[in-house]
Amino acid sequence: MKLKKLELYGFKSFAQRTEIVFDEGITGIVGPNGSGKSNIGDAVRWVLGEQSAKTLRGASMSDVIFNGTQKRKPLSYCEVSLVFDNDDHALAMEAAEVMVTRRVYRNGESEYYLNRTACRLKDVVDLFRDTGIGKEGYSIIGQGRIDEILSRKSEDRRQVFEEAAGIVKFKARKEEADKKLQRTLENLERVDDILDELTKRLKPLEEQSRNARVYLELSTELKDLDLNLFLIRSDRARARLSELESELLTVQTILADTESNLTDKTTRRDETQNRIDQLEEAITKARTELMECAEHVHESQKKLSALQSRRETRSENRQRIVREQEEAQERLAEIEKDHARIQADVEKQHSLIADAEQILRATQEAAEKAQAKEKKADAALEAQKAAVIDQMNRLSDVRNDKTRLNTMQAQMETRLTEIEESSGALQEQEAALREALIAVEKQLKTENQHQQQCQEKLAQARQASDEADAAYANLRADVEKQSADMQAAASRHNVLTEMTRDMEGYNMAVRRAMTYAKQRGLTGVKGVLAQLMTVPQAYETAIDMALGAAQQNIVTDTEETAKELINYLRQNRLGRATFLPMSAIRGKTLYGNERNALKLPGCLGVASELVQCAPEYRGIVENLLGRTVIADNLDHGIPIMRAGNHAFRLVTLEGDVMHSGGSMTGGSAQSKVSNLLSRERELKELTAKLQTGRAELDKCRQELTQRQQTAQEKRQKVSDAVNALHQQEIAVAREQARRESVSADLNIHLQRMQETEQARVQLHQSLEDIRQQLETIEHQRTGAQGDQSAMEQKTIEMQNALVKARAEASAENDRLMVRTLQLSDLRHGLSDLERDEAHAQQDQAQILREQERREQLLHEMDELDAIDENDMKREEAESARRQKEQLRQESAAQAIEQRRSQAQSDLRDILSDMENLHEAYNRDSEKLHKTELAKARIEGDQKNLQNRIWDTYKLTYAGAEEFRRTPFDEKESDRRAAELQGQIRALGTVNVGAVEEYAETKARVDDLTAQQQDLKRAEMDLRELIERLLIQMRSTFVENFSKMQGYFAETFTRLFGGGHAELKLMDPDDPLNCGIEVNAQPPGKKLQLLSLLSGGERALTAIAILFAMLKLKPTPFCILDEIEAALDDANIGYYADYLKEYSKGTQFIVVTHRKGTMERCNSLFGVAMEEQGVSRMVSVSLQDYQE
Repeated sequence: MKLKKLELYGFKSFAQRTEIVFDEGITGIVGPNGSGKSNIGDAVRWVLGEQSAKTLRGASMSDVIFNGTQKRKPLSYCEVSLVFDNDDHALAMEAAEVMVTRRVYRNGESEYYLNRTACRLKDVVDLFRDTGIGKEGYSIIGQGRIDEILSRKSEDRRQVFEEAAGIVKFKARKEEADKKLQRTLENLERVDDILDELTKRLKPLEEQSRNARVYLELSTELKDLDLNLFLIRSDRARARLSELESELLTVQTILADTESNLTDKTTRRDETQNRIDQLEEAITKARTELMECAEHVHESQKKLSALQSRRETRSENRQRIVREQEEAQERLAEIEKDHARIQADVEKQHSLIADAEQILRATQEAAEKAQAKEKKADAALEAQKAAVIDQMNRLSDVRNDKTRLNTMQAQMETRLTEIEESSGALQEQEAALREALIAVEKQLKTENQHQQQCQEKLAQARQASDEADAAYANLRADVEKQSADMQAAASRHNVLTEMTRDMEGYNMAVRRAMTYAKQRGLTGVKGVLAQLMTVPQAYETAIDMALGAAQQNIVTDTEETAKELINYLRQNRLGRATFLPMSAIRGKTLYGNERNALKLPGCLGVASELVQCAPEYRGIVENLLGRTVIADNLDHGIPIMRAGNHAFRLVTLEGDVMHSGGSMTGGSAQSKVSNLLSRERELKELTAKLQTGRAELDKCRQELTQRQQTAQEKRQKVSDAVNALHQQEIAVAREQARRESVSADLNIHLQRMQETEQARVQLHQSLEDIRQQLETIEHQRTGAQGDQSAMEQKTIEMQNALVKARAEASAENDRLMVRTLQLSDLRHGLSDLERDEAHAQQDQAQILREQERREQLLHEMDELDAIDENDMKREEAESARRQKEQLRQESAAQAIEQRRSQAQSDLRDILSDMENLHEAYNRDSEKLHKTELAKARIEGDQKNLQNRIWDTYKLTYAGAEEFRRTPFDEKESDRRAAELQGQIRALGTVNVGAVEEYAETKARVDDLTAQQQDLKRAEMDLRELIERLLIQMRSTFVENFSKMQGYFAETFTRLFGGGHAELKLMDPDDPLNCGIEVNAQPPGKKLQLLSLLSGGERALTAIAILFAMLKLKPTPFCILDEIEAALDDANIGYYADYLKEYSKGTQFIVVTHRKGTMERCNSLFGVAMEEQGVSRMVSVSLQDYQE
């Protein structure tokens, strides 16, 4: 087997398809730095299955795709192929030539091919297994391998030797076994915990399960009855809906014809109305001119009449003014007489008031003196009464105090004797209590310190537990919510899938017709209209209302196909359906002037332009929706229809409809069980949601299990800390109780001692006070008895004086009241006289002013009479001229009115026809509306019934069909269903899931028990496997390392032209873990460590090790990527000669820029970048190079 050819396209800098044909021997790849020659080695490594982008000198796998330059665009994929000569069938394939291809796209998708047949990465890896070719072999050796051998880190150098010795796969298997063992131990511990928990739950679940089975039996019977009742009632509703749909189609056809006639009449009406409007404008203009002329005539007549009327009015006014002047002279004389009389009366009244005021003042002084005397006597009497009462109270208090003090004195003397006796015993008890308190406080301090430590531990444990519980609760809530969402979405997805499959929502005739077309293979049947167009979600309601039952129309290619389906429906009595032959249906659109209405606010466009469909169905859609406009609401819809003269139909986003001709349909509509237009959209959304949601849910469940285990561990720590704290709190509480008890006893004792001493001192003081008080009280009692008799006699005298003073004050007050009333009457009389005098003066001045005004008016009237005489003559001439002009204009206006009357007659005929059409349209619209209401009511009832069945049993009509029973007694079933519902209620709350939960829990306990045994066996198996792998790794490594030592000594001598080298294990007893030492003795030098050699010697020694490894693991071909870069010219010769000799058995591809290596190559390929960033192969002549 040998490598024949490498093909690249789009790999890194190779933007163009590039082919490299390899000969036997050594093939050299040369070129300047940065030209991309190392990309060839990367391409071979990549096509053989390399998965690490880092190994390929990139950040991600998409970095291997050509990324573009300033002149070239990036490529969307890259491809590399290797072609092998398989004549010797070294590869396990029959073909003589094997091509391996790998392709990757920018979206991350990767493809593998064997001889242009798609395959897996595993197939490629298996193909090259044990051939020495692949990422684990030595078919590709780069500068990195030299660095690993020369590395000062023993683990890096050891890894190279382990790979060469072939124990890497065993080591990987051991590491994997170690991980599996750890996971097995963890799983075993988790299974033990779960088994303990489940065993405790099993018995309660068994009891709940028995109750649940009874409930499920009753529910199953009830479900059967409910579903059969649902099927019977649904069948009745569907039959009625089918009849109503046929009626709707008939009425809609009639309405369409009426709309067409209305449109024609509207056009004629508008033309006639325009003609009438023009005549009206002419009549208006003529009438305006006539009215202006008549107004001018009228104004002239009016002016003449006004002038004459003013002259007559002025004559009457002149006569009136003369009479008023005479009457005013008479009134002035009367006013002067009254004024003189009033002045005399005023002077007399002033004199009377002065006398009355003097008498009133004298009376007021006498009354005030009498009142003061009365108040003084009353106050004196009250003071005397209070003094008498106080004296009596003091005498009584003195007697009581004497008795009380005598009693207290005897009691205090007895108490003082008792206190003095108990004082000595209390002092002895105080000392004993103080010693006990000191001992208790010392012990309490120690217990408090222990409690503080326990509290700190508990706080830390609780914080960790709360954090773990919160994380678990949050994630569990998310998982439950996601699970519920997924269940709801899956249920909804199943329902929609069933409804789509069963054509749920379509009437029976449509379903049967489509079924017949599929069975007969009628290619002319294109489908139902709702399935042939896509409606944006925002317009679904509007398009649904616009199409109505037309959504279920069946589209066919020709009338003949439609005829075949109609005959099928008629012959089998399957109902009626509407068909839309594409060969006969033509689209309808808005006229040019009607499209102007689309520019108004709120207009969203023409319905046919807002939906999507295949081009061949565009005519069908435009026929049904081409003259239907969609607006956002009725507020904008009304102006739009007016602008379009009600010539088309308008539908709002809420489903309100404005028909051509002016009628409107709207309000609240029953929502459908499944909107035919939105069903397919919802199915796609649910499918995507289920795919992403399930993956996320599985991931969250795994994390939830981990968090639950963590939370349980944290809670156990909290429980331990709580128990410890509780025990310590008991100890603290016990010591606190002891301290409080002793302290309370001491306080009580001290308080008693203090109270005893205070009581003794107070008793001595109180006894002395009582003796002094008794002496004082005896003197007070003797004096009080003598004063009381004198005070009682004085009180009687003062009462008599008060009675006399009150009588005198009352008499003076009566006299004062009489004088006050007399003075008030006199003052009122004076005010009346002064008011009369002022009125007389005002009247006199007013009359004089009016006399002057009348004189002025008479003078002005004479001047105005002269002016009006001239104006009357001028207006009479102008009036005659304007009357002639008026007659001429009246004649012209009558001629225009005759033409207008004829046009109005024509308009009345048109309007009469339109009114008849509107009446017919309204009757049909009302019929349509009633039919739609009836249909909506039945659909609503059917929806409620379906929703109840869905909410209760999660079944649709199609799903309920399998439960249908015939015959079926509806009345008896209703009775039995009610009876079953009563029995179910009597059971109370039932855990329906207990049956399944018990079975699952029981099965899980059994399963976990089996898992427990399996895990224990797996633990034993894994431990045995690890032991076997260690034995095999040791023997394999020791055997191959021994061979490698011999190969290395041979290659070192060959490369250096002499000398000696050895590989040495630093600890032969532990070959799998010890370091590896490389000792070398170049010719003429002593044996020393690799690290002590010169740079060139170290590099050549590393190359010797690599060739030793190649001998240990031969490969059909080997790519060497500048591994000799660090060698000097002398060593390059040794290296190149050895490579030439070794190439007799192995095909080499050498990436180099060293002259000595190039000279030994059998063929050369050059890599250059003639265009920046793009590598291409160029031919290199070995003959020219040698010259």
